[in-house]
Amino acid sequence: EKPLENALKPSLSVLSKKATGSSIASSLPNSVVNNSEARFWAEKYGLGPVKKIGNANAKYAHPRKAKLHASSAAIVHSVVFGPPAFSHVSPLAVVSGPRVRLYGTTPQSSLHRALQNHSNGSKEMDSIDSDRQVQTGGSLALAAAYRNDGRLLAVGTDNGQVRVADATTRATFCTFQSPSGMSVRTVSWFRDGQRILAAGDDGLARIWFLSDDALSPGNDRVELRGHGDAIRCATLWQASTKTQTKWPHKALAFTGSSDHTVRVWSVTEHLEPGEDRCLAVLSHDAPVEALLLMPSTNQDVPVWVVSAGGTYIKVWNPLTGVCVCKTLSRHRKTITAIVALPRTNEALNTVQVRIMTGGLDALLRIHSWNSSTGAIDHLHGISAPVPITSLAFSEAQNRLALGTVDGSVLVRQKAPSVTNKKRTREPRAGTFAFFSRGMNATPSAGDFVVDTADKRRKLQSFDAKLKKFCYGEALDDALQTRNPVVVAAVLEELGRRQGLTAALSNRDDESLDPILAFTSKYINKQRYTPLLIGVANKLIDLYEGNVGESNDIDDRFLKLKRQISDEVRVQKGLLLLSGELDGLVTSVAMSEDRFSDE
Repeated sequence: EKPLENALKPSLSVLSKKATGSSIASSLPNSVVNNSEARFWAEKYGLGPVKKIGNANAKYAHPRKAKLHASSAAIVHSVVFGPPAFSHVSPLAVVSGPRVRLYGTTPQSSLHRALQNHSNGSKEMDSIDSDRQVQTGGSLALAAAYRNDGRLLAVGTDNGQVRVADATTRATFCTFQSPSGMSVRTVSWFRDGQRILAAGDDGLARIWFLSDDALSPGNDRVELRGHGDAIRCATLWQASTKTQTKWPHKALAFTGSSDHTVRVWSVTEHLEPGEDRCLAVLSHDAPVEALLLMPSTNQDVPVWVVSAGGTYIKVWNPLTGVCVCKTLSRHRKTITAIVALPRTNEALNTVQVRIMTGGLDALLRIHSWNSSTGAIDHLHGISAPVPITSLAFSEAQNRLALGTVDGSVLVRQKAPSVTNKKRTREPRAGTFAFFSRGMNATPSAGDFVVDTADKRRKLQSFDAKLKKFCYGEALDDALQTRNPVVVAAVLEELGRRQGLTAALSNRDDESLDPILAFTSKYINKQRYTPLLIGVANKLIDLYEGNVGESNDIDDRFLKLKRQISDEVRVQKGLLLLSGELDGLVTSVAMSEDRFSDE
């Protein structure tokens, strides 16, 4: 009997057969392949087979690809891009296992350097380490969210805790504990940065207050009750303070649950514990796995709510609770993530919004979006290597992260445009872009142009000789200048290089005479005395055996001796005079003390 081939295979490998390219592009009858969308996502983000598009004249350079191995034993529950707190780079938080890994926190991080590397072409880089890790005390991390300033990170765990940690030092700022102790699957920050919305498997959404005098687990909280099953996702909407809206509630919370409903809650600033805040219940007819809020250009709708669950997507008007659009997403299995991305049209110079969904069928679906009517339609399908669990798009709108079930994260950075390389305007003076223009930049009107015709400074002859290690010739050239400062500087440099002996040795009468003349003339000058004493000692040690061979050299040494003897005599006289003055001053002081006592 033939053994079962799938008996010992993991569950991921015994799933349904992977979809083919034709089934991805047209999974329903009467569907049409959108070549424009396929070309854009393949060339811009490296999603899809770029060689099968049939466009030889690519509009974009190759996209940057990276693969982060978050954990080999746990799936990636969530990926979150944070705001650029300390630089222009958006950090990436990967929630997997008992920790949250942070990537790209600085421009010098390994992820940022890998995505900026042009030499790898379209090759996917996978040897990337995390910058730091936020621990959860051994509990499984399920959700994370950055505060709007990027300094704090809220993490939900499987033991019912919400841990608030510093994103830089990784220190735990405070911990909130839910009474049920059940898993927290979603966390969100309010705009003020002092409140956190958390929800999980107990079917309750809680609002925790972050304050200076209440950081204990017993901190006051508001519970939003109503769901009959676990809450899988939640998001917040707060009205802009600069614009007036018809909606009486300035802050709303939306929660999606496994009970097939989406609930709308009023979460204004003045919250009272125990108050019923549910405004509407929206029936999705399937477990809700992801929620997305889309801006509205309709004056009667403050915001559109997009719910994803099962294999279809619904768009809701939160004012009336009416489903304005229901679209079959063409996923074969459950949708797990949804995100909005901009889609640039180079020909028309416009930016359109696309909604991307990811599911357990290892497929990415691209949908069009109408901000006025809330209509959503399927446009294109892309195959992923493994099932997708989460999606995230950076605030800078240039990086896309895909969390998967095998513990890896696929990062795609948008490819730069080939046709629009040059800047449309000159960078502002004083900025880094202005500095990095290079030496060949064309000067603008009003710039001061520095003449660089002769930038290289010609070396003096003794400096050139020192550079060539010709110490004796360097000293001779310095003596020919008749400048004591130059000669002293060369002698000091020779002493520093331990080349003074080589410069003074092996000299005849003609080359030794200028050195002895300089030494005897300036040895009694206070500025040069310490230096020339060492030179004189070195000359005596080198040429004491040559005394009597040359009358001129003997006269120079005798003159040097007289100079030293006269200087010693003067110093002794000054010391004697100093001693007499000290005695006189002492006697005068004693006399003044005697008279003062009397």
